[in-house]
Amino acid sequence: MRNWRLEAVDEYIDIPVSFNPVSNSVVADVQELPASVHSLYWKAPPSYLGEKLSSYGGFLSYQVKSFGLPSEGMVLLDKRPDIQLTGQQMKVVYMDPNNPLPDRQYYGRVQLVEECGLGFYRETKGFLTGRCVPCNCNGNSNRCQDGTGKCINCQYNTAGEKCERCKDGYFGDATQGSCRVCPCPYTNRFATGCVANGEEIQCLCKEGYTGVRCERCAPGYFGNPQKYGGYCQKCNCNNNGQLASCDHLTGECFNNEPKDVDPNEDCDSCDSCVITLLKDLSTIGDELQLIKSQLQNVHASTHTLDQMRGLEARIKDLKVLLNNYRSVVHNQGSKVDELETEFINLNHDINALQEKAEMNYKAAEILFNNFGQTHQKGKDLVSRIQIVVNNIQVLLEQIAGTNEESNNLPLGDAAKELAEAQRMMTEMRNRNFGQLQAEAEKERTEAQLLLARIKNELQKYHRENHGLIKIVRDSLNEYESKITDLREALNEATGQIKQAENLNRDNGVLLEDIKKRIEETNVQQKGILDILSSARSSLTQANSVLGLLQKSKEEYESLAAQLDGARKDMNEKLTNHSLSASKEPLVVRAEEHAKSLQDLAKQLEEIKNSARKDELVGCAVEASTAYDNIINAIKAAEEAANKAGNAADSALSTVKREDLSGKAAKLKTESSTLLNQAQETERTLQAIGPTLEDIKQRLNVADGKKNTLQIDLVTLQNNLNGINRDDIDSIITSAKNMVKSAKDVTNNVLDELLPIQADVEKMKNTYGSTQSAGFSKALMEANNSVKKLTNKLPDLFSKIESINQQLMPISNISENVNRIRELIQQARDAANKVAIPMRFNGSSGVEVRPPSNLEDLKGYTSLSFFLQRPQTRLDTSQRASNKFVLYLGNKDASKDYIGMAVKDGHLTCVYNLGDGDVEIDVQPFVTQSETEEAVMDQVKFERIYQYVKLNYIKAATSTSPEYASPLTASSGGSDILLNLDPSTVVFYVGGYPPDFRPPHKLDYPHYEGCIELDNLNEHIISLYNFKRTFNLNTTEVQPCRRYKEETDQSYFEGTGYASVTLKEPNTHSRVRYEQTIETTADEGIVFFAANGDQFISVLIKDGHTVFRYKVGSEPPKEIETNATVNDGTYKQIHLVLARSRNTVHVSPDIKANINVFVFTKYYLGGIPPSLRERFNISTPPFRGCMKNVKNPNTASVIFDETVGVSKKCSDDWKLVRSAAFSKKGTLSLSAVGFPFPKDFQVGFGFQTMASTGTLLNYNLWPNILTIFLRPGFVIAKMGEKEIELKKKYEDGSMHYVTVIKTDNRVHLLVDDESALASVDSPRARALIEPIKFGGDNFEGCISNIFIKRADQLPEVQNLINYTAKTGVSLGACRKYEKLEPMLLKEFKNPLRFKMLKVQNEKYLDYLKAANVQNQQTQTLPIELNVSSEAYLLGNIPNSFISYMFSPLSSTERLHFSVDVRTRSSRGLIVFMEERSEDSYMALLISKGHFVFSLGSEGKRIKIKTSIKYNDGQWHTVVFSRDGKNVRLVVDGLRAQHRRLETNSAISIKPPIYVGGLPSLKRQKIAMNSFKGCLRNFKMNGKVMNAPQQKNGVLPCPDVPMDTGIYFFNEGGYITIGNLLVGLDFRIVFTIRPRSSTGILLHAGSKQDNYLTVYMEGGNVIAAGNSGAGEFQTSVTPKQSLSDGQWHTIAVSQKQNTVQLEVGTQSNYTSIPTSPARRVHQPLYFGKIPANLGTLWLPVNDPFFGCLRNININDKHVSTRRISDVHGVVSLYGCPVK
Repeated sequence: MRNWRLEAVDEYIDIPVSFNPVSNSVVADVQELPASVHSLYWKAPPSYLGEKLSSYGGFLSYQVKSFGLPSEGMVLLDKRPDIQLTGQQMKVVYMDPNNPLPDRQYYGRVQLVEECGLGFYRETKGFLTGRCVPCNCNGNSNRCQDGTGKCINCQYNTAGEKCERCKDGYFGDATQGSCRVCPCPYTNRFATGCVANGEEIQCLCKEGYTGVRCERCAPGYFGNPQKYGGYCQKCNCNNNGQLASCDHLTGECFNNEPKDVDPNEDCDSCDSCVITLLKDLSTIGDELQLIKSQLQNVHASTHTLDQMRGLEARIKDLKVLLNNYRSVVHNQGSKVDELETEFINLNHDINALQEKAEMNYKAAEILFNNFGQTHQKGKDLVSRIQIVVNNIQVLLEQIAGTNEESNNLPLGDAAKELAEAQRMMTEMRNRNFGQLQAEAEKERTEAQLLLARIKNELQKYHRENHGLIKIVRDSLNEYESKITDLREALNEATGQIKQAENLNRDNGVLLEDIKKRIEETNVQQKGILDILSSARSSLTQANSVLGLLQKSKEEYESLAAQLDGARKDMNEKLTNHSLSASKEPLVVRAEEHAKSLQDLAKQLEEIKNSARKDELVGCAVEASTAYDNIINAIKAAEEAANKAGNAADSALSTVKREDLSGKAAKLKTESSTLLNQAQETERTLQAIGPTLEDIKQRLNVADGKKNTLQIDLVTLQNNLNGINRDDIDSIITSAKNMVKSAKDVTNNVLDELLPIQADVEKMKNTYGSTQSAGFSKALMEANNSVKKLTNKLPDLFSKIESINQQLMPISNISENVNRIRELIQQARDAANKVAIPMRFNGSSGVEVRPPSNLEDLKGYTSLSFFLQRPQTRLDTSQRASNKFVLYLGNKDASKDYIGMAVKDGHLTCVYNLGDGDVEIDVQPFVTQSETEEAVMDQVKFERIYQYVKLNYIKAATSTSPEYASPLTASSGGSDILLNLDPSTVVFYVGGYPPDFRPPHKLDYPHYEGCIELDNLNEHIISLYNFKRTFNLNTTEVQPCRRYKEETDQSYFEGTGYASVTLKEPNTHSRVRYEQTIETTADEGIVFFAANGDQFISVLIKDGHTVFRYKVGSEPPKEIETNATVNDGTYKQIHLVLARSRNTVHVSPDIKANINVFVFTKYYLGGIPPSLRERFNISTPPFRGCMKNVKNPNTASVIFDETVGVSKKCSDDWKLVRSAAFSKKGTLSLSAVGFPFPKDFQVGFGFQTMASTGTLLNYNLWPNILTIFLRPGFVIAKMGEKEIELKKKYEDGSMHYVTVIKTDNRVHLLVDDESALASVDSPRARALIEPIKFGGDNFEGCISNIFIKRADQLPEVQNLINYTAKTGVSLGACRKYEKLEPMLLKEFKNPLRFKMLKVQNEKYLDYLKAANVQNQQTQTLPIELNVSSEAYLLGNIPNSFISYMFSPLSSTERLHFSVDVRTRSSRGLIVFMEERSEDSYMALLISKGHFVFSLGSEGKRIKIKTSIKYNDGQWHTVVFSRDGKNVRLVVDGLRAQHRRLETNSAISIKPPIYVGGLPSLKRQKIAMNSFKGCLRNFKMNGKVMNAPQQKNGVLPCPDVPMDTGIYFFNEGGYITIGNLLVGLDFRIVFTIRPRSSTGILLHAGSKQDNYLTVYMEGGNVIAAGNSGAGEFQTSVTPKQSLSDGQWHTIAVSQKQNTVQLEVGTQSNYTSIPTSPARRVHQPLYFGKIPANLGTLWLPVNDPFFGCLRNININDKHVSTRRISDVHGVVSLYGCPVK
C-alpha cells in the first residue's frame, strides 16, 4: 500500500498520508480540510497504470474505514462513484450499491469486465480477446451469444444461428423479414414446414397427414383436418399388416380378409375396397407427378443457376483475398525471421561478454587470495624471528649469569656454540628486509588497482547491457504487436475460407441429394406400377377364395347342426356327474387386505424416509404403528390362506392324529387291486378309436377345410372321456357299469372295517368301559376316514394340489411379501438409529421390540445403555427413591430374565437363569442433571453363561467421565442359559403395563428421568423401536439432550447395506471410487454395482481383497490379492475404472482387463436380498467401520438408503464371537490360564447339519478332553471316560455345550439336558498346548466360546486372538432354516422333511409334483422343480393357442389365472365366448395396463389395473367372476373389484383362445395378438396343459434376451421387401450363429439370375448368376463364427464387382458382363423357400442363430418392414447365450 495518495478531486489538494507497515494500510487526517471539500479519492501509484490487459475479468478488492462519530457531523451528502478508471479519453466508474458506515471496516469488490451493448457480442477467439463486435442476425435479433456470435431470440418467425431462415411452419425470405405462416391447410398446425415454388405452396406434412396442403388424413389415420378443430388420429383396428384399415373420415374399420359372416349381418361390398385402393393410388400418382415437376423446376430454375454463379464468384473473390493474405503473411514472416536472427546474435554477444567478465573476476579473486597468503607468510616469519630473538636474549642472560658467578667461559663445545651464535646474531643484524617489504607493498598496490579496474569494466558492461536490454525489449514489443495483427488477419482469412468451404460442401450435398431423389422417384414409380398389377391379381384371387370359403362354411354349419343334437343330451348327462367347482382361492380372501397392505406400505416408505433424521422422534412412533398394522394384515391374510387348506389338511391330520395308517395298511392291497381293475377297464375303453378316426377321414375327404369340425369333434371326444364309439347306448351302459363298480369298491372297503371293529372291541375290553365313548368316536372317525380314503384316494392328492395352487397361484406374492418385510425391517432399522434419550415422567414406559435372534442371547448377553435422573431443587431435601429401569425376559417373570432398577439412588442389576436371583449393586449414585444438557451415566452389562460383568461409567457423556473397576457375579447351579420364549418375551424400559408384575427385586414405581439404549449384543438398538408405549406421548414430551461427538465414520453391523445413487452416469475415461474400512471379519462385501445381468464387486475373502465380476456373457470371475485387510486397522480400498484402456484397478495390486458397464447406483457393505438371489451371492455383508467414502461426483458421499448402518463406530464391534467351519476347518485358541486337567469350565454354541465331527479337542497327553458328534449325539470324552446325551443335535439349530469339572465329577450340559460322570484325578502337566475347535469333517458354526481362565475376569472369547486358523471364516456364520411345508404350518408342531418321509410317503410324492417351497423360499432337499411350458406369441399377426374343455353347466363362478411376461403395450391375452348372444369374457393388455373385459347384451364392463406391467417381468394375473362380483388380481396384492348390475349364470363354450384369435374368427374386440410369453394358464385351478391348436407359437426361452431376430433349429425364414437385381447394392447384417452351416440370405428363383450368401463348414460364401455366368467369392474367418460373439457380414455389388466382407476380412470377384436386366426379387433371410426349387445350390440347411442390424443400401430395416415370416422364427429377441 505504499505510494497511495489521498486527493480532493475538485480542489486539487494533496493531503498528507502516513503508511502503517504493520497493518499494510495508509491513513490520512481529514479534520483540518476546508468545508468545501466533499469528495476524496485514494489515487493508485504508477504500478497500477499502463497496459493491464491480463487483469481483464479479474477482481479489484479494497477495504476502507472512517473514524468519527455520527454526532460530529458525518453526514453522506450525496452518492458518488466509488471507483474511477481514467485513460484514452475515457472514464469508467463503479458505484457500490451499499454505503460504508462510520467506525466500520468496509469490504469492496468489483470485477474488471466490460459488458457489450445491444447488437454486439464479445469475441473470445484470437490473441487479444474481449473485443465487442457487431452481431450478424440479418436484422432479426439484437442479441447474440458471447464467443460464438450465435443469435439469441430470433424475431419475426425466423430461426438459425444467424436468424437466416424461417422457423418450422413458416416460409419466405428470412433475410428480408418476410416469413409467413404455412397454409397447411389454414395454419401450420399439421406441417413441419412448407416450400414455395412460384405461386404453388407444398406443405411438409406431419405424421398422419397428406395432401399438398395437408388437407386430409394419411392411410392408417382418420379425421377431417379441414374442419375447425379437426385433426387426424390412428385407426383403432387390427390391421393385420394392412396399410389402410379404416375410413379416412369416420374411422370405421375395414376388414379386407374374408370373415365368418353371420347371415343376418350386413356385408360391405368388395368393390368399394377396390375403388378406395384405386383412388388412393391415383392420388399417389398425382402427388408423384407434382413432386417430379417440382424437382424438374428446381433443376432447371434460373434462380438456382444465378445462386450457383454468385457462389462461384464469391469463391473466386475469397481465393484472391486468401492469396493476398498469404503474401502478407509471407512478407511479415521473413521480417520476423530476420529479427529473430538479430536477437539470437545479440544474445550470443551478451553471453560472451558475461563469460569474459566472469573470467576476469575469477582472476582478480585468485590474485587477491595470493596476496593474502603472502601477507600471512610475512606475519608468520616476523613472529618466528621474534621468538628466536627472545631465545637468544634468554641465552645471553644465562651466559651473563654464569660469568658473574664463576667468571669462567665455557670450554670446548660450549665455546664453539657460543661463537656460532654470535656469528648468527651478527648476520641477522646485518640483513635488510626493507626491499622485500617494498616489493610486497608494491604487489599489494597493483592488486588493488587491478581490482578497481575490473570493477569499472564490469560496471561499464553492465550499463551497456542494461541499455541493450531496453532496446531489445522495445523491439520485441513492437514485433509482438505486429504478430498479433497478423494473427487477427489470419483468423479472419481462415474463417472466411471455412465459410466458403461449408457453402461448397452444402451445395454439393444438395445437388447430389436432388439427383438421388430424382432417381428414387423414378424407381418408386415403377414399383408402384408393379404393386398395382399385383393388387389387381390378389383381389381376383381373394374373390375366388371367398366363394370357396362361403360354401365350406355352409357345409360346416350343417355338420355342426347334426352333431349338436347328439351332443346336447350327452352334455346334460355328463354335467350331472361333473365335480363341483374348486374352492375359493387365496387371492379372493386375501384381496380384502391387499388395498390396506398397499396403503400401509406407502405410509411405511414415507415414514422410513423421514425417520432418517435423528431429531424427528415422532417418525419412530408412526413407523412402529405402520409396520405393526402391516404385520397384522399379513397375519390375517396368512390365516385366510391357511383356512383355505383345512378341507385337504383335515383328512391328513385325522390319519396322523388317530394313527390309522397302520390300520389302513390292510386295505391297501384290496384298494390297489380294485384300482388296477378300474384302470384296466379304462384302457379297454380307450383302445376303441379306429371307428372315430375313420369318421374323421371321411369328413376330411368330403371337405379339405376341417378347422371348425375338428374343434367340435375334440369337444365331443373330451365330453365322452375317451369313449370312442358311435353307439350312445353302449356308452351309457359303460358309464353305469363304472358307477356300479365304484359302489362295489365302497362295499368292499366297508367289509374290511369289520376286522378293525373287532380289534377295537378287544381294546375296549382290555382298557375298560370308561373309554367306550372315546373308542366309539374313534371308530366312527376311522370308518369315515377309510371311506374317504377308499373312495377318493386316487384324487385326494390332486385336490390337495388344487388347493395348493389356489393358495399359491401367484409367483410374485412371496416377492411382494418379502418386499413388505424388507420395508418393515428398514423402518425398524431407521427407528433403531434414533439415538436420542427418552424422558420418562414416573408413570410412563416403553415396550421395546425384542431382538429376533433370541438363540444368541442364550449363552451371551451384552447390553449397553445411558441413564440420568432429573436435577432436584436446592430448597428441597434430596430424597433417594426406588425406581424401575428395565426388564428383559419372559412375561411370567419367574425366571430367565435380566433387570435393572434404582434402589436408594444406586443402580442395581438383577438376573435369574433358573436357580434364583443374583444381584449386583453399584456404589456411585446415579447422576442428576438438567434435561437440556443432560449428563448421563453409561451401564455396560455383559453375561457369558452364568458369569456377569458390569461396568458403570459415571458422567460418561461429560468431558471428565469417572471409571471404576468392573463388578462381577455368578449364579450357582446347572442353569447357565437365558431361555427366552419367543411368544412371551418382553422388553420393558422405564415402566411396564398394568397386566405385568415384575420380580420382587424390581417391583418399583416407574422410572423418572432419561434413558437411552445403546446396543444389544453389538447390534444398535433404540427406545424408539418400540412395540407400544404406556402413558407416553413422544411428540409432546421433549427428550433429553446430551453432547454427542460428530463423526464421519459409519458402522456396518453385518446385516445390511448402504446405497449411493449418482445424479448422472459417469462415463469419464477414468473414474475412482474410494472408501476406508476397518474390520476384523474374514468375509464381507465392500463394493457392489450391477447393470442388467452384469456386476462388479469388491469382496473380502479369508481376510484378503477379492475383485469379483461378471461382464458381458462370460461367467463370473475372481481376482484375489495376498494383502490382509482384516487386521482391525484402517485400510483404503479404491476402485479405479479406466474406461479408455478397458482396465480396472483395485487396491492394493489387483488389475483386470475388462470393459465395465455404466451404472448410476452402487452398494457399500452389502446388497439387498433381491440382488443376492439374482446373482447368487453368498458372501455375507460387511461388518466394521467405513469412512472417507468418495466417488467421482463428490468427495463427501451421502448414503441414499441404509439398512444395518449407523454412526456409532466404537471399539465394541471388534469383538468377533462366531466362526464358520468348512469340512477341513480348524481354529486354535491359546490355553494360557486354562487350568485343565484341574477344575475347569469350557462352553460354546454350535450349529450344524452334519452328524459327525469334532467340536473341541485339547490334548495334554495323557490328559485329553474331546467334545464331538457321533452320529448326531454330543459326546464328551475325558481320558477314557465318555459322557453321552441320548439326543441328536444335527438339525441346524443353535445348541450350547458346556463341560464343567468340579473335583472328580464332570458335568456335560447341552441346552437343558445334562449328564454327570466321575473321572480319576488326573496328573497336571506344565506343557501348554492350544485348544483346537473343529476337525474330522465338522461343518457348521461355533460361537460364544467361553474358557474360564485363572486370574482373568470371565468374558466371551474374542476369536480374532486365534493362534492358528485353517478353513475357518470368522464372523461369517449362515442361518440354518428349518424346512417346513407351507400346507402344514397350522400344526402346533411343524412336521419337518424327515417326518414327512417316514409318515406319509404319498404326501411327499405330491410335494415333488407340486413344487412346494417353504416359507423361507428354501427348496426341499429333493428335486422338486417341474418346469411349466412357456409359449412365445405375437411372432405373426394371428398367433394364438386354443384349449378345449368339457362343457360346463351354467354356473355363477369362473376363475382363471395366467402368468404373463411382455414389453408390448397392447394385445389380447385370453378370450372366450358365452353361449348367449354377444356375450364374452376377455383379458387383454392396453397401454401397459391389464384389462378384464366382459360383454353381455351389447354392454361392456371393464376393470383396469392402475399401474403398467409391460416391464419384461413375469406377472401372475387372476381374473374371476363370482355372481355379481368381478375381480382382477395381479401378483396377489393389487386387486381390482367391481359389481355387476345383474346376477346371471355363466355358460362359456369351448374353445378358449389364449394370445389371440384366428383370422377367420369373428372378433368382438378390436385387439391385435398378444406379443410376449404366457405360461400356467389355469381354469378353476386346473392347469390347461394340452393345447388343442397352436398357430405361430414358439417356445419362450426363460433366459436373458438380447435384441435381434432368432432363427430356431427347426428352420424358418423372413422376407424383407424386394432387391432390384442388376443395380448396385450393399447389404449389411450382423449374425451370431449356433451352427457353422446354413443359408444367410437369398434372392432369385431362377438359376440364371440369383444371389445367395451362405455358410459352409465355417466359411462364408457369396454365389450368384447375373445372367451371363456364375460368380462366387468366399472368406475364411480367422475366428469361428459360432464362438458366441456377434459378426458383421456385408455383400455389395458395384458395377461388375461383387465384394464379400466378414468383419475386417474381405474378398471380391468380377461379374461376367451382360445386358442389364433389372428384376425385383424378394429377399429371404435364414432359409430358401421350398417352392423356389434351388437344387443347384450346395447348401440348403436353414440358419440357426441370431440376426440383427440389417441395412440395405445404407438404410436400416426394422422388423416392421418384414413382410412375411415362415417357420420357427422369433422377431422379438435372441437368447444371450
